Amino acid sequence: MADYRIEVDSQGDVRISASAYYGAYTQRALENFPISGRRMPEKFICALEIIKRVAAETNIALGLLGKSIGNAAV
Repeated sequence: MADYRIEVDSQGDVRISASAYYGAYTQRALENFPISGRRMPEKFICALEIIKRVAAETNIALGLLGKSIGNAAV
């Protein structure tokens, strides 16, 4: 098995490590903007998790997101 996979976006094909949990846009950002190598602060990531959870719960309640997919996101 290859140690990479091919993802496709509006700019075409891009190789991504098979173990990566991200897609083509993130891979392109990593290649094009190697600024500092620093990670985002943990508090910022936790805040994003809260926002995404509430967004999924809200979209389930509004009937805009199916329960099975929404609950997986939550």
